[in-house]
Amino acid sequence: MTDTIAPLLVKWLCHDLASPIATVMTASELLGEPADPEINALVSDAAARLAARLRLVRAALAPGTGPMGAPALHKLIADGIGAGVEWQRGTTDSDGNETAMIAALALLLADCGRNRGLTIAADHVAWTGVGLPLADSIAAALGGGAVTDGRSALAAMALAAAAAAGRHLDIDIDRISWIAAPHHEA
Repeated sequence: MTDTIAPLLVKWLCHDLASPIATVMTASELLGEPADPEINALVSDAAARLAARLRLVRAALAPGTGPMGAPALHKLIADGIGAGVEWQRGTTDSDGNETAMIAALALLLADCGRNRGLTIAADHVAWTGVGLPLADSIAAALGGGAVTDGRSALAAMALAAAAAAGRHLDIDIDRISWIAAPHHEA
């Protein structure tokens, strides 16, 4: 399965980073003597957005082993998606797998609902306001189905992180929730 997911994730990541990289490149071409404060600010802002997005993608796709504090996770997500994040999760630390699950779900919903705010709660990630239906490919991947595109590859990574964190994902029109996965007796 990872043979299928890896190329789609790379495609999604490259698409996701194309806009801030293009902004940095265009603005850097406009730099000249004397330095233009507006262009310098544009380059600086685009580079900061790109770095924040990369940190969030790294947290989602390559989880760490140690815990992450709630304020750090909130900042990571808010900076990485560039839209408003309502934090309702409290002060609970997250282990690496839970951090990866939450980061991947935030990336996924932010990617599907451009410029919409997110709510991060103790048991779900949701769009702020009215929900959007997830594409069939994303819903299928979140349910363990086939991976067919970049977004469904990210959904599959979120599902894998949820399983590693001992969680089961539940999809609704405005949120993706998680509950403790049932334990099976051997």
